[in-house]
Amino acid sequence: MLEKLELKNLAKFADLSIQFSPRINIVIGENGTGKTQLLKAAYVASAALSNELQGADLAKRFCRIYRPTGDSLGKLVRHGTPVGAHAEVNAQFAGGQRLQARFTSASKTVALPEILAQPALGSPLFLPTKEVLSLLRGIKSKDADLKTIELIFDSTYLDLCEKLMVKKPLKAEDVIESDPRFGAVYGKLVNALEGRFSLAELGGSVLMSFDPGEYQVQRDKDQHDLNTRMQAKFIANKGESVSANMAAEGIRKLGILQLLLQNRQLDPGRTGTLFWDEPETNMNPKLMKLLVEILLELSRNGQQVILATHDYVLLKWFDLLVKKGQGDHIRFHALSSENGQVVVQSADDYRQLNSNAIANTFNDLYDEEIKRSLGGA
Repeated sequence: MLEKLELKNLAKFADLSIQFSPRINIVIGENGTGKTQLLKAAYVASAALSNELQGADLAKRFCRIYRPTGDSLGKLVRHGTPVGAHAEVNAQFAGGQRLQARFTSASKTVALPEILAQPALGSPLFLPTKEVLSLLRGIKSKDADLKTIELIFDSTYLDLCEKLMVKKPLKAEDVIESDPRFGAVYGKLVNALEGRFSLAELGGSVLMSFDPGEYQVQRDKDQHDLNTRMQAKFIANKGESVSANMAAEGIRKLGILQLLLQNRQLDPGRTGTLFWDEPETNMNPKLMKLLVEILLELSRNGQQVILATHDYVLLKWFDLLVKKGQGDHIRFHALSSENGQVVVQSADDYRQLNSNAIANTFNDLYDEEIKRSLGGA
């Protein structure tokens, strides 16, 4: 789990230090305050120490994640930084792992003055703002031109597509039976979606479908005798499967969670931090409560979550559904600009934040509605 991140002279950040909760973290702020840039820096640092990407070329990772002008590492150095001064990313993790990465505007590589990568971190996940399932067929097609794909999408999209295509080791029903924690989250998610997504690869093409149905607990005859046991089974509706692209975008976004849980690329306690940039984008507000319930349940099972949002409904559902008696913990981080620099204020209650762009905008709307109801008096 990521405990602390320090950014110096990187992108929008002159000098920023942020302490993360091991459970859920919500980053808020006006457009242009660097929420996505913050998540990406944390993702790069986490991936650099993961069991999958240790030893990867960090200069290429930074450029493929941030996509700076000309794919030049030096362009990630904050504008106005003195020539020769370093941009730095310093990260500390709960297991004692540490990373210090630095480079200048003239650098071609990333220097690592300090790196302690053992034990290796679980691989992190980054869910970008745009929904990915509808893009998956094109990105992973055998006929796709990789150079063109890399010009269009930064590596957060490509990394996620790789995770989605990992073949599942076990049937979901077998995992539900052996792991009640998984069953509690996965079954609830599938039933709320009223079906489940599936992926397959055939002849270099990705086949995606949505199967309507739900999980039901049924009696299952034991293979040894006539005893029976209760087992969760997916019961498909009579309607045929439909193309995943025909599902609503908000449903597809939640479907990404379902698929990552199903193939164990999202596995609380084993995989790394889940980063999610604006999960509310194109999602019906009715789905917000379900999304928050799922994220809280994941965090109760050991999953660290760091997300950025502009949405008051999402913020309020977290406030209403948090159960501190079950160990829930949410830390809010508000980014704002002061004297040309991005600063952060963190609190365990979003109402304690001095600069809260979401709540302030909601209050402005409420004030305008009161004025209108009073006839402008």
